[in-house]
Amino acid sequence: MTNQGKATSGGGNMRIGGVFGALVVLIIIAVGFSTMKFAQVNEGERGIIVTQGRVEGIQEPGIFFRPFAPFTVIEIVNVRRQSRTIEQNVASSDKQLYDIDIQVDFSRLPTPDALRDSYGEIGVDDAQLNNFLDGFINDALKSASTQFTLDQVLSDRGGFADRIRQFLVTSPGQGLDAPVEQLFVRLEAVKVLDISVGEQYAALLAEKANLEVQIETEQKRREQIQAQQENNLFQAEQEAQVLLTRERGQTEAALEASSRDAQVRAIQGRYWRENPELFELRKRELMVEMLNNGNMWFIDPGTDVTLLLNQMGNTDGSSTPIVPVQPVAPSVPVPDVP
Repeated sequence: MTNQGKATSGGGNMRIGGVFGALVVLIIIAVGFSTMKFAQVNEGERGIIVTQGRVEGIQEPGIFFRPFAPFTVIEIVNVRRQSRTIEQNVASSDKQLYDIDIQVDFSRLPTPDALRDSYGEIGVDDAQLNNFLDGFINDALKSASTQFTLDQVLSDRGGFADRIRQFLVTSPGQGLDAPVEQLFVRLEAVKVLDISVGEQYAALLAEKANLEVQIETEQKRREQIQAQQENNLFQAEQEAQVLLTRERGQTEAALEASSRDAQVRAIQGRYWRENPELFELRKRELMVEMLNNGNMWFIDPGTDVTLLLNQMGNTDGSSTPIVPVQPVAPSVPVPDVP
């Protein structure tokens, strides 16, 4: 009986111990589930792991899970590109008032150090960051407007936007950080959306535009007149060149004919000096050949050939012998006698 009682008592203790152990495990699991931290960080976001008020680390996009972390907090911060639109009434350097709308695109710096410092100074709330940034943008807009006339702002919006950007990324003084460095952001773009001017200035702009159109029209008309004059001058030069070429050709042809005539006369004179009878006989043969061919020949009047034809055409049958004129020998210059 004694041994059986002890066995029964030992079995009861084991069951109690097993139940107690299971209860402890359940309590641990319950505590783990109740104190665990789970967070999903999407693309374009970063998670700042804060344990007991201190930044422990930066969670990249993905799943964060940690059991038994009752004092750990995951702060989600937006690192996507954001835009701020500012509308303000400003005065130009020539004392003209106008309304201007600008847009500034920015994003938080995603580096761990920048996120740590930004969390400590600004926090993770986008609204608070926007308030700080709007103040800097307004100051930059006022400063830039005083350096441009209204005409320059209207004609060079890109230059005006670049000047605003320069104010935002440049240190305002020695020992001071630039506005974008103070806010731990990266400036993406600055754009001028709209510019509104008063009615009086708008009327002046319209008048200026009309004058510019008139000036442009007059300039085009002058260019057309100048082009027409140049065309007329070119045509006149071409016509003069054609006439000059024609006159030159005629002159060269006349010189060539004169040269050939002189050569023919020189040859005739040489043949006549060598054998006058043969020369006259050959001339008559050529005349007979010309008449027998039945062709029309145009002969220079006053030459030996025309005299021959006139004699051959006399009705009384009389004929006068043709005596060619002997070529005159060139004169020999006589030297002067001292």
